[in-house]
Amino acid sequence: MNFQIIDLTHVLRPGEEQYSVEIKQRGKPRETPTGDIMHDVYMWSHSGTHVEVSLHFYAGGKDTASFPAERFMGPAIRLDFRHKQKDEPITLQDFQQAGDIRLGDIVILWEGRDHLYRTKDSHARPYVSEEAAEWLVYDRKIKLLGTDSSGFEVRGGNKDHPNHHLFFKEGNDIPVVECLCNLDKIPTQRFFFIGLPLPVKGLDASPIRAVALVGTPFTE
Repeated sequence: MNFQIIDLTHVLRPGEEQYSVEIKQRGKPRETPTGDIMHDVYMWSHSGTHVEVSLHFYAGGKDTASFPAERFMGPAIRLDFRHKQKDEPITLQDFQQAGDIRLGDIVILWEGRDHLYRTKDSHARPYVSEEAAEWLVYDRKIKLLGTDSSGFEVRGGNKDHPNHHLFFKEGNDIPVVECLCNLDKIPTQRFFFIGLPLPVKGLDASPIRAVALVGTPFTE
């Protein structure tokens, strides 16, 4: 089987991230070049390329350990919304015209925002309209939503967070991946997505290593 692996993950840079990432070598620095080296690691659950699950929004929601690994992988479709402007809605019509979303797909929003990561404009993005979100959840029954921006909710105009309510409520429990990169390097609209979180009890989100697998049978 011949296939291509494309890394969709931002490299974490301790001390440079918007959501803190810090590492510190345990014990005294070694005087020899080899031996056991370990680090203390401190990071926010939303650092870098990460996945959010129900507990992020609902106090009684599912944590990252409550989902099977297969929930974070599967056939995916990349939808090109690079023409969308900051604070502009991605509508139901936009989704229906962008590609053939199959039942149970992983849907990846290509907004062309990965170059804004670690900048003051990192949250400048379009958003998913409520009508479109409901269609994705109830009609297309998507498995996971991903984006190369920092979110999928309208910013500033609606404090009720309707998309968070919809995606994360019990019975839907649809994970959302944010801050992907390199979506332009995927040569086909359809591919196989993998983005596994750490299964930690009580954790609302987790940094992931996200990849796209391209080639037969992944693009069928």
